Amino acid sequence: MNRVLSGISALAIMAAVSPAQAKQPIEQGYVGINYVFVTYEEDGFSNEFDLGALAGKAGAQLTPYFAAELRAGFGVADESFSSGGVSAELELDYLFGGYAVAGIPNDSPIYPYAVIGFTKGELTASVSGPGGSASVSESESDLSYGFGANLALNDQFLVNAEYMSYLDKDSYEISGVSVGVIIKF
Repeated sequence: MNRVLSGISALAIMAAVSPAQAKQPIEQGYVGINYVFVTYEEDGFSNEFDLGALAGKAGAQLTPYFAAELRAGFGVADESFSSGGVSAELELDYLFGGYAVAGIPNDSPIYPYAVIGFTKGELTASVSGPGGSASVSESESDLSYGFGANLALNDQFLVNAEYMSYLDKDSYEISGVSVGVIIKF
């Protein structure tokens, strides 16, 4: 509940843009792609599961301080393990969501930011062994938050690094560190 209240408070602060800023046109649109090193942690398991995903993003820098973006990604690296003739696999099917990005413009080429929004994701777990095989998929959505920085190499091309907590439920958490590129247009 505290995360929801914190998220609502952050969105309210970001929405409190002065009327002069609200009348400014969209500064610039952008698209990007990131490789996400996804971590899945679940209560009852001593190990965390390392997955990989490719995620695309499209956004609009509405003011120097605020952007809105959509993201969608799919798993490209699964976690597999086997023991005693039984093998198991965990894969990320997808992550997608909408986010508000609040940044701090400055004179350096580095633009630090915080991001908050909602993510929907799906995982599939498969098990096979001498007695047969089974597979189960489950999807969830949750408030997501993170922080990162863009490094401008020139006026249109940026590199990006970010940490995100995508889903944080009572019994498990999906988070990730990503690196990627952004092109402004």
